[in-house]
Amino acid sequence: MMKQTSRMVLIAVLAAMVGCGYHLRGSIEMPEALKNLYVFGSSPPLQTEILSLMKASKGKIVGSPNDAGVVVKVLREEMRSRVLSIGSTGKSSESELEYYLRFQFFDSKENALMDEQVIEISREFFNDQTAVLAKGNEEQLIRTEIYKQVARMILARARIAVDNQKK
Repeated sequence: MMKQTSRMVLIAVLAAMVGCGYHLRGSIEMPEALKNLYVFGSSPPLQTEILSLMKASKGKIVGSPNDAGVVVKVLREEMRSRVLSIGSTGKSSESELEYYLRFQFFDSKENALMDEQVIEISREFFNDQTAVLAKGNEEQLIRTEIYKQVARMILARARIAVDNQKK
């Protein structure tokens, strides 16, 4: 009796989650034109994050712009690190990562879907000189999170480009 009640509650909760539009974090419901994406000129970390999001959303990155519903052409991408403050030992105690991306969306026939887009992100972090290994890991984690955020922003803007094209 208890097992049946537990199952019924679980089924009801799952049905409510599906009914309200719940989906796993990272998955994005995409229009058909966006399910096949071609990315040109991006860095490997950005390509990896876009691929991960596409897989989670049942889309794919295609090998040719002719097979794509949307082409993302990266015009400029840059990740820079700079020192914000120096401690008494002469080593940096606070740093900043700055990310810049300029890109544009095209359809498979090389028609622009939107004007050029720019994404700029900066993150500051404290460099604990007593934990050198942790400092390196923290910076890498921040870089990865920036690429994840940028990938989500690109797909959100691509969706807007596709929706505007339909109008």
